[in-house]
Amino acid sequence: MKDWLVARIEKALAHGLGTHTFDDVVRALAAGEFQIFHNDGAVCITEIKQTPRKKFLQIFLVAGRLQDLKALQPEVLQFGRDQGCDFVLGGGRMGWQKVATPGWDKQWVVHKYDLS
Repeated sequence: MKDWLVARIEKALAHGLGTHTFDDVVRALAAGEFQIFHNDGAVCITEIKQTPRKKFLQIFLVAGRLQDLKALQPEVLQFGRDQGCDFVLGGGRMGWQKVATPGWDKQWVVHKYDLS
């Protein structure tokens, strides 16, 4: 994996909730549990989720320059369609709602209560 790609993934994980390490992500990619999409300036990691009634593509992580992330969107959406997914779901910092491209709806707000 390219050094810049590793750095972007590690930086995104550092801003997350501590659910995965870089090694966890690499293992999930190798096992086919996660999928990776990238270009010269951005990376998007996804996971296919199957529920009793719907199949969807969960965006696990995005990192990089906004214009490069937007350039990845058609490929990610097409992958979801090709896999028979009903929708794509992604969450993130509040600032993402300001830059959402057409077609993305804000469905709910997620709050976290730390029990530790």
